[in-house]
Amino acid sequence: MLRQLNFEGHKITFEERDEVDRSVAAEIFKFREYRAAETTVKTAKLIVDVGAHVGLFTLYCRALNPTAKIVALEPEPNNFLRLTSSLALNSVIGVLTEPVALASKTGYARLIISDDSHNHHLGHDNAPGEGLAVKTVSLSSLKKQKKIGQIDLIKMDIEGGEYDILENWTAVDFAGINHIILEYHDIKKNGRQILEKILRENGFGVQVFPSKFSRRLGFIWAHNKRIK
Repeated sequence: MLRQLNFEGHKITFEERDEVDRSVAAEIFKFREYRAAETTVKTAKLIVDVGAHVGLFTLYCRALNPTAKIVALEPEPNNFLRLTSSLALNSVIGVLTEPVALASKTGYARLIISDDSHNHHLGHDNAPGEGLAVKTVSLSSLKKQKKIGQIDLIKMDIEGGEYDILENWTAVDFAGINHIILEYHDIKKNGRQILEKILRENGFGVQVFPSKFSRRLGFIWAHNKRIK
C-alpha cells in the first residue's frame, strides 16, 4: 500500500510492502540514523547511494537538498523497480538510477536473496542461500562511465559488502570521496575495527555509532581530513 509521511516540510510517498519497508522508513525519517551526515547532505553537489533499496535514503537526501546530483545503485530487480517507482511518485528529478551492485571489480556476482527485501547481499560460490546473477561495478569504472568527479558523500548499506569494497579501494578511490556514511555489519572477527583501520590509514577521521538493537550493527561516519 502507499504510505505518506512528512519530513522537513516535504511529503514523502512510497509503497510500503511489509514490515521491513516500514522499519527502514522509521530508521531514516523518524530516528534519523543518518543524522551525522545531514550537514553534508544539505550542501553536497554529488551523492552516491550504494544499496539504495527502494529509494528511501535518496528521497531523504532530496528532501534535504533539492539540487544535488544523486546516483542510486540497487542490484535486486524488485527493489530497483520500487526505487524508480518511489522517485516517480515524488516527482524527483536529478537522480541517476543503475541496477548494479558496487563491488571491488566490474563484472558479475551472485546476489544471495534473503527472506526479506533488505538483507540481500553479494556472496561467494560457497555462500548458502539462493543466488541471483547481478552486474557489479567498481567505483573507478562507475565514475568513468557516468563522468562523475569528486563525490561529496557516499552512503553504503550493503549487508557486509563494505569489506570487499573498502579492502580493495586504492588511494585514488579514497581521495575522490569527501565523506562516507556506512552501516557496518560484523560478519567477521573485529569487523568494525578492520573498517575503521582502513579508513584512518587512508586519511579519514572516523566516528562510530553502535546500533541500539544489535551489537553487530552500527554506523560509521568518515570525513576525508584532506578536504577542508
